[in-house]
Parts: sequence; C-alpha cells; structure tokens
Amino acid sequence: MRPFALLLLLGLVGCESTINGRGAAAPLVRVHAAKDLDCPDAEVRVTEEFGGVYKAIGCGRKAYYRTLCEGLSCEVKGEGDGPIGWKDRPDQNTIVLPR
Repeated sequence: MRPFALLLLLGLVGCESTINGRGAAAPLVRVHAAKDLDCPDAEVRVTEEFGGVYKAIGCGRKAYYRTLCEGLSCEVKGEGDGPIGWKDRPDQNTIVLPR
C-alpha cells in the first residue's frame, strides 16, 4: 500500500503546476514560437518569466510572449501583437438591457 501512496503523491506533486494554472501557457507559447522563430518544435526552449511573460529561444533567435490564462485556457500574444485582453470585463460592444 505504501508504494502506491508514494506514486500517487509524486503524481499529484508533478501535476501541481498545471492544476493551479502556472505553466499552462507553455505549450501554446511553444506553438507560436516554433512558427515565429521558423524553428522545429523540438529545438525551441520555452521558459516562464515574471508576470505571465515567456521567453522562447530556438535556432539562434529569441522571442518574448505575454500570456493571460483563466484556468487552463490561455491567450498568447507576441511582442508586436497588441495588448492581452481582460477576461473580467464584458465586451464593450455588447449592450445589456434591464428586464
């Protein structure tokens, strides 16, 4: 029983970063970086920096990405792609009429 409990504990600790959303954007950043850097996915190294910023390095190039995650759903923007949208505000073009 103890080996099973130990394996379960190790599995939960390993998943901790994706459960709390930390690191959730890394796979999506990797996809963007492979395209932007014109580099095979296997050669792209992605590191998480402070404040939802990721740095991608590959094939002699470097790019930074800003991310905003809500749970495991993330939005990724490159350096020149404009601001990240806010998830806590309704769309400004939506009109809500009282009933």
